[in-house]
Amino acid sequence: MDPTPTLVMSFASLDEAESALDWIGLDFGEAEGAFEGFLTADDRELLDQADDDPETPAPVRELARAFRRLLDAAGPDAQVAWRVTFAA
Repeated sequence: MDPTPTLVMSFASLDEAESALDWIGLDFGEAEGAFEGFLTADDRELLDQADDDPETPAPVRELARAFRRLLDAAGPDAQVAWRVTFAA
């Protein structure tokens, strides 16, 4: 994993962070006080689905949009390391 993944969002609890990531459907691993993973162009469909679904909770929609902005900034063929933190 990239030693300096980009912080995308912070949540109040582990459960909130994990639930948001599960809702979107991204693969991730646990780190100290955070979850980390990589985004690729293949993840765009998951992000779009989460953003477009009327049942998606606002924090999850906000996270999906933040991931999309990160992916857009990185370019079409990039693999971007990300981090989502949570309070203990």
